[in-house]
Formats: sequence, structure tokens, C-alpha cells
Amino acid sequence: MEESEILRALRQDPEAGSSMLVEQYRYLLWGVCSRRLQDPEDAWDCVYEALADFCLQWQKFRPEKGSLKSYLIAIADRKALDAYRRNRVWERAKQAAAEHGEESARQLTDGRLAGWLLDGLAEKERSIVLLRCVHRMSYQEIAKVLGLPYEQTRKCGYRGLKKLRDKLTSP
Repeated sequence: MEESEILRALRQDPEAGSSMLVEQYRYLLWGVCSRRLQDPEDAWDCVYEALADFCLQWQKFRPEKGSLKSYLIAIADRKALDAYRRNRVWERAKQAAAEHGEESARQLTDGRLAGWLLDGLAEKERSIVLLRCVHRMSYQEIAKVLGLPYEQTRKCGYRGLKKLRDKLTSP
């Protein structure tokens, strides 16, 4: 199936175009994602996130700048890299918590882990980090929600994330 057919279908009938896109590229994108991620379920999540992102904003795609295939691969690879980084952070956090005598890493739940990690943060930092990392809000959105200036929100978020990184990497 040609890329132009898929784009035409997206224009005329978004649902049919989306189905064609998924059918054409899902296994290719799974191969891209599975190179970064060990868990096949994580790889499939990245594939469908990438396809959904494209389907929601397909009008931004410019065929003159490159192929649809390479565009989708770039989106999926970025999603897989983000998932890989998140997985690594949680693994390091579980290790650090276990080493610091919290509980064995196997018994540590995400909720208790998050509590252990966020303990050292000020209330404002904790709120911003949670909104940024858990709810995936932009600093601009967080600033509006919390009624804070954008720059203050951004700096506070960076400071909170730095504290978390330091806590994860400290011996």
C-alpha cells in the first residue's frame, strides 16, 4: 500500500485511514521499539502510542521532508527511548530503596517507592514533579494549574528532578 493512499484515506475517512496505517506499519514499528525494550508489552504500548500520536496530528506531516515510514519510525523510536528511560529510573529507584534498607526491591510497590523518592522534596517541588512526570503536563500547563509564574514552575521542576536524580545515584 502506498503512503499517498494512506494519507488520502486519512483526509477522507480518518477511521479508515488510521486502520490502514496500523495495518501497514504496526509490525515494523514493533521491531523498532522492541530493540530498545525487553518487554513485548512495553514495545506494543509504544507502537500504539506512536500511531495514535500520528493519527491525531497527521496534518503536520510533510511528505516533501521525508517518507511516512521514516517519520513513524522516528516517533516510535522516541517513544521507546522514553519508556526505556522510565524503566531504568524505576529499576534504579527500587535498587536504591532496597540498598537503603527500605524493603526488598521485589516487595516494594510503586506507591511506596514514589513516597520514598518524593520525601526529600518541598511541597511545591513535589507537586510540580508529580504533575510533570505522572500526569505528563507541560511546565506551562502546570504553571496555570498551580497559579505560578512559568519560570518559577520550570526552575522548581528542574530542581526537584535534580534532587530525585541525586537520590537515585547516591551511594
